[in-house]
Amino acid sequence: MPDIELQHIRKEFEDGKIIALNEINLKINNNDFAFLLGPSGCGKTTMLRVISGLTQPTVGKVLIDGVDVTGSPPQERGIAFIFQDFNIFPLSVFENCTYALKVQGYSRDYIIQEGEKALTIVGLAHRADEIPIGWSNGDLQRLGLARAICSGAKILIMDEPLGSLDPKISAEFRWELRRIIKDQGLTAIQVTHNQEEAMAIGDYIIIMREGLILQQNTSELLYRYPNSLFVGNFLGGINILEGYIRKDYQDNYYDVKIRLGGPTFKIHSTDKKFSLDENVIVLFRHEEVYLFPLDYDFENSQADWTGIVLMDGSISEKYLTGKAMRYMVELGNEDTVSVAKPEVFQYQFDINEGIKVGIFNEDLRLFKYPKNLAKEMDLQ
Repeated sequence: MPDIELQHIRKEFEDGKIIALNEINLKINNNDFAFLLGPSGCGKTTMLRVISGLTQPTVGKVLIDGVDVTGSPPQERGIAFIFQDFNIFPLSVFENCTYALKVQGYSRDYIIQEGEKALTIVGLAHRADEIPIGWSNGDLQRLGLARAICSGAKILIMDEPLGSLDPKISAEFRWELRRIIKDQGLTAIQVTHNQEEAMAIGDYIIIMREGLILQQNTSELLYRYPNSLFVGNFLGGINILEGYIRKDYQDNYYDVKIRLGGPTFKIHSTDKKFSLDENVIVLFRHEEVYLFPLDYDFENSQADWTGIVLMDGSISEKYLTGKAMRYMVELGNEDTVSVAKPEVFQYQFDINEGIKVGIFNEDLRLFKYPKNLAKEMDLQ
């Protein structure tokens, strides 16, 4: 089964005025399900087109199973495409599924064999004789997947394939899509704007911006250890506090004082070095903030709150989003943080209610203060 490798890929448009991809080096291993995430115009679709052969890179090589296919057309790369638009023909389900095989001149017996197998895999064998008119988007997408499998391709290139599906159907079909890819030993690359989808079913995620790969890893490691404020903010949303290094310790621990009379945190940094008085950004997730009533008894609590840093705060906003309650909390130093709690959270705070806010030092990530904080936090 195929590995895909991009070596030093650069793609320019308009005589170099637009750089869509800039020094891209990427390896997607056999049977991996990889997701490309990033803002519009970051180069995701261009990368898909370069891998598939629809677009030639300005510089660099595309290798499939170690073979240089940079100059080869799409039909010689063993690639099938699944898009948001279904492109279903006004033919029977079976004829739609086997159309590519018929055009390529395969024997009738082979076409029947492969068509029946592909339709069985996606659960449409019992509808082989139907004309897919009036079908739901979910069934049409299932047919598109059968057509890709029937082509014999071992690589799936998918650009927002679930984008036109109802959210509930999409949430169900995504798992079926992953199961089929894994069971059939396919290698898949999918572009999506749905971060939840990518985190749920992808083996790993590749985050892009302005033609560059910023970070790639499993969803868990990307979420817990983003290498930049942009990646952290793009994948799930973050809170940030501005501060400075007040003291450093051995083993890369730092005392960070939050400005305007904010708290002091002791934060461990594994991959970045900081200097005394250096301006920094402290990052943490919405769900990593703890909220307590003012009269909470920490000493007699059954929970272990050792190491938590407490701050005064008050509720400025609250609203329900699905199964989560969102609170906007104004801290004593006038910083504002966003907090996510389950709908069944034991406390129901009111607007303007005073509370205690807690954050564990180990949940904090430390970053150098960027040259342009607004741009770094911009998701475009």
